[in-house]
Amino acid sequence: MDPSLIFPLIIFLTVVSVVMGLYWVLTGAGRSRQRLQKRLEYLRGVEGEPPTTSLLKPDTFGGLPFLKDRLKKLRLVEPLKLLLIQADVTWPPGVVILIFLLAAMVGLTLGFLKWGVLGGLGGAALGTFIPYKVLITRRKRRVKKFEKQLPDALDLLVRGLKAGYAFTSGLQLAANEMSDPVGTEFRRTFIEYNHGLDLNLALLHLCQRVPLPDLKFFTTAVMIQRETGGNLAEILEKNSTLIRERFKLKGQILALTGEGRMSGLVLVLLPPVLFFILFLVNPEYILLLVEHPTGRIMALTAITLQLLGMMLIRKIVNIKV
Repeated sequence: MDPSLIFPLIIFLTVVSVVMGLYWVLTGAGRSRQRLQKRLEYLRGVEGEPPTTSLLKPDTFGGLPFLKDRLKKLRLVEPLKLLLIQADVTWPPGVVILIFLLAAMVGLTLGFLKWGVLGGLGGAALGTFIPYKVLITRRKRRVKKFEKQLPDALDLLVRGLKAGYAFTSGLQLAANEMSDPVGTEFRRTFIEYNHGLDLNLALLHLCQRVPLPDLKFFTTAVMIQRETGGNLAEILEKNSTLIRERFKLKGQILALTGEGRMSGLVLVLLPPVLFFILFLVNPEYILLLVEHPTGRIMALTAITLQLLGMMLIRKIVNIKV
């Protein structure tokens, strides 16, 4: 292909993708959302507040039928669907994949215009990584919030069991009393069980939606108790106490490693801050690291060693409990 045709082709694909995305948003999703809103308002007036969750399988590709046959053949679709569920993102995977492609095309175009082919490849990789990093961060925050709420939810379950409730009734009680994400996930588990799914399978689905070791201990204890018997309230109470003790130990570790983390932060920030100060004082001197070939090699070596040291310090101070 003629190199002069690459840039017009990139612009054409970017425009086509943006137009298709806007068409889907303005025609498909907007009208469907309006019809759904009218239907929900009607149900509120007839039957009261409708349920907030549903067991119906949503349209995987969100009104993008041309993607169905192609994306179903990819092995990356199922992990993406699981990531969206864990991050509590309601967008269909087809729409998310379209966002990934748009971000990659934007990065490819900007990188190609600035630094050529290699810059375009790097921009495409960066554009794809940014939405993925957003999903990972959202999942991490949600799991962390779930972990903080889990001991209170277990205490609520224990009180329900001691009052004579069945486990599933206590699960429903915790779902109604707790806020998101614990209340939402427990409600989904109760709805799955209430619609005929085996309780063990519903608990396994809960562990898939929330990848948390403490939650796996909880579900394992419940499943073993259902098979062998025992005092479930006492087991869950000990589990709640163990989680709280782990939180206390984490706090102590953070206090003890605070000096190391602060030292690592200073060592990471010192070179760029010093570079900026020298650039203001004597730009000709510091720009030798950018303009001279030997200076570029020295700068790249320093950056590589800086990243390596940052990873080592992070590995040392981050102690898993």
